[in-house]
Parts: sequence; structure tokens; C-alpha cells
Amino acid sequence: MYSFIKAISFLIRQFMLPNPFSNIFENHGIAFIINTICGGIFIFLAYILTGTWYDGDWALLGSIGFLINFSILTCLFLLITNFISNIWIAIILFLCLFVLFGIFENKLFGKKYLF
Repeated sequence: MYSFIKAISFLIRQFMLPNPFSNIFENHGIAFIINTICGGIFIFLAYILTGTWYDGDWALLGSIGFLINFSILTCLFLLITNFISNIWIAIILFLCLFVLFGIFENKLFGKKYLF
């Protein structure tokens, strides 16, 4: 079951989620290249966010949580860049919301330490 969810997660991340950099760069080719280069940051941040509550017991739960966190972070950055065109302000706001979301997930799902 884990392999199935892992494959579905990959397909959703690659083909169904929007490019989070499409609001910043009007040229879709440049947005794709920036997403290819910087998109790994979203994977790393989603991994950290999932780690605030996931302890590694059940791989299926971790995979689903990672997909949800990755989707939330992608859509959050896309939403921020809908209203803010300055990339540095958008990044700072995104990181502040990321920390708040990490604290929220930690308190909601519970681990004794954060990050």
C-alpha cells in the first residue's frame, strides 16, 4: 500500500499541483526552470514539517502527511505571490507562515520537540 501511495504522491506533485513560481515569472519556461531548481526546497520544507509530528512508525501515514504538507506549502507560496510581487517579501512572509504552521502541526499532532 505504501508503494501505491508513494507513486500517487509523486504523480500529484509532478502533474496536478500548480507551479508555485508562475505568479512571479510571466514566462512559463523560466518559471519551469526556477521550479526545477528551487522546487527541492519545498520538498525539504515539507519533510521538516511532516517531521514535527511523524515518528516513522507507519510509512503510509508519513507519505500521506508529506503529500498534504507539500501541497499546502506549494499553494501557500502561490497564494502569497498572487498578492505580493516582491520576491524577498514573499519569501520572508512564506517562511514566517511556515514556522507558524510547523508550531501548529506540532501542537495539534504532538511531539515533544519542534524541528
